[in-house]
Amino acid sequence: MTEPDVVDAFTQISPVYDATRAPLDEGTLDTIAAKLHERHVVSALEVGVGTGRIAQPMSERGFEITGVDASPGMLAHARAKGVGRLVRGNAYQLPFRPASVDTTLFVHVLHLLDDPVAALQEACRVGRQGATALVRPPRDDADATGPRSENGPRRVVAEILAREGYPIHRRGGTGGPRRQESRLLRAVPPDRLEVVVDRTETEPLGRRLDMIEMGAARGFLHVPPEVLRRAVIEARAQVSDRTVTYRRVEALATWNRAPPPTTIPIDDGPSEGTPSPPSA
Repeated sequence: MTEPDVVDAFTQISPVYDATRAPLDEGTLDTIAAKLHERHVVSALEVGVGTGRIAQPMSERGFEITGVDASPGMLAHARAKGVGRLVRGNAYQLPFRPASVDTTLFVHVLHLLDDPVAALQEACRVGRQGATALVRPPRDDADATGPRSENGPRRVVAEILAREGYPIHRRGGTGGPRRQESRLLRAVPPDRLEVVVDRTETEPLGRRLDMIEMGAARGFLHVPPEVLRRAVIEARAQVSDRTVTYRRVEALATWNRAPPPTTIPIDDGPSEGTPSPPSA
């Protein structure tokens, strides 16, 4: 999708966004806060603030958070929660002076951007300590059970819709969020990479179908609601009550200075490896 399409899509799903994405747990938030406090970070600009799911609890932990997002719908929901400092803006052209905050912050946002390196360069311009991002680091383990990806139910729905004349398109060769973030970290290695979550989780596969049915999956927004509902019903019969167990690893990456311009390699092969948590 082009950038205006992405903005429109996030505005469209903003009313159900919080209901279909699990928030960061308190332990993870506490660990992130502790890591930032160690660096004497007080002020932060969260790029892709969305509905304020991170800005709000981080503010409660003593940080001065300013949120920027391109979607007016997402910003409206953040504002309704009481998130105070919100600005509409673009990750590639942040409307802030150089070194105006201690750090910039991305929380599982970089994989959504067409040019994450350019966004990191701009973030480092604004942040005195550069850019910080919560990411899924590269892993070589293969300890999942059940389907190889939590996106399996998405593929089932996509196959049903294609049969009904509604093909689902995605950016070729990008892989899932974890693969995209891993490729970014390999292409522009951060100065620091600190694991904040490493645990095994089990998730009902039907949860992915709940998100699609509620109209919160961007890739399905062009499908008429009744057609999508029928596809989800059929997919539920195939998925049944199965679960997937996977290792969830998340890390805080820090770039102290702007990375050089780099093209992220495209992996045209099928997505491999263990499942990743649901994306933003």
